[in-house]
Amino acid sequence: MLRISRLADYAAVIMRNMSAINQALSAAEIAQCTAIHLPTVRKLLKQLLKAGLLVSERGANGGYQLARASEQISLADIVEAIDGPLALTECSHPLGNCVISSQCVNKENWLVINKIVKKALSEVSLVQMGQNPGQRNERIR
Repeated sequence: MLRISRLADYAAVIMRNMSAINQALSAAEIAQCTAIHLPTVRKLLKQLLKAGLLVSERGANGGYQLARASEQISLADIVEAIDGPLALTECSHPLGNCVISSQCVNKENWLVINKIVKKALSEVSLVQMGQNPGQRNERIR
C-alpha cells in the first residue's frame, strides 16, 4: 500500500490552515486551530522551517508564516519536507539500497512511475488544497 506518512498529512493540514488564516500564528494557535497536539505541531514546524516553507519571527507580534505565496507551495514540497524525497520503491530513492538494483527488470518503470506521482503532487498547491475537488480543474482522472 502506498501511503503518505501521518506526519506529512498533518504538515499539509497545518500549511493549509496557515494559508487560509494568512497571518503570523504561534505554535499553540496552530495546534488549537488544527486539533493536532502541540508537541507534534512544534516538531513539524521545525521541519517546515528547515525546508524553507515557513518563516518565523520572535516577539509579541511574531509567529510562523508561509515563506512564499500559497500558489507557490505544492503538496510535493510539504511531503518532501517531512518524509524526504518521494520514492515509491527503494530503487527510486536517491539513496536507495536495493540489493538487486543492478539486475532489476522493473527499475526503469518504477523511476517513470515515481516521476509521474511526484509531478501529480507538485501540481497541487495549497490554494487548490483549500478548494472543493469539484472547484478545481481536474487534470488527473
